[in-house]
Amino acid sequence: MVEEFKNDVGGEVAPLAERAFIESGMQKSLEDSGEQSALENVSELINGAAVYDEQAEEPSLLDYLQQISLFSDVDKYDETRGCVALMTLHCAKGLEFENVFIVGLEDGLLPHERSSGNEDETEEERRLFFVGVTRAKAGLYVSCARYRTVRGQMLRTIPSPFLYELGIGFGETAEENDRDVEYQQNTRMPDFAVGQLVRHDTFGLGRVKEFVDMGQNSVVVVKFSTGQTKSLMVKYASLTKEGEL
Repeated sequence: MVEEFKNDVGGEVAPLAERAFIESGMQKSLEDSGEQSALENVSELINGAAVYDEQAEEPSLLDYLQQISLFSDVDKYDETRGCVALMTLHCAKGLEFENVFIVGLEDGLLPHERSSGNEDETEEERRLFFVGVTRAKAGLYVSCARYRTVRGQMLRTIPSPFLYELGIGFGETAEENDRDVEYQQNTRMPDFAVGQLVRHDTFGLGRVKEFVDMGQNSVVVVKFSTGQTKSLMVKYASLTKEGEL
């Protein structure tokens, strides 16, 4: 059957897709099993191919497959529509938003449980988190759940270690949270220059590699003398400058 289709791969895609659907026996199999939703999905796929055939100057199966493999919901994002864009951290690369909400910052989600014990993979997860943090132009909001349903069980979660690296603590009372908000509103964030020597209470002496100025949500990337590189939120990090540049 594949050999018979080879002569048609350079033409319109929708007729080829419909023919493959019928002659492969898939249509009859889905109809016999009553898989109506699957039939509708295939029908929508063929309709999409028909739209491509109408728009393409020289339609071909190869060109169609290349287009759908590269296209994602992010490609349709229009910032002028005033709507919320929901996406993964990977998809957010290269984009900017006035306000960014990063949720699910729990150990096992970010960093993912598959990276546990592997420093290289954990570092890649850390860089991914930094990508998300730096997408915000005005406001950055990070959150984690105290409990999450996993495989049908309600489990107590552990906050992501990346949050502690930023110096973020978790107040258990409303009073503690109120004090934290008041501190953020009344404290001017210091600026750090690339190359600036700094000291952290936990990580020790280090040098600034990058500073992302976002006002109250500014982030500084520091390489410490221990060899570790940390992305720290300035308002929580308690960094002190060690001399002038």
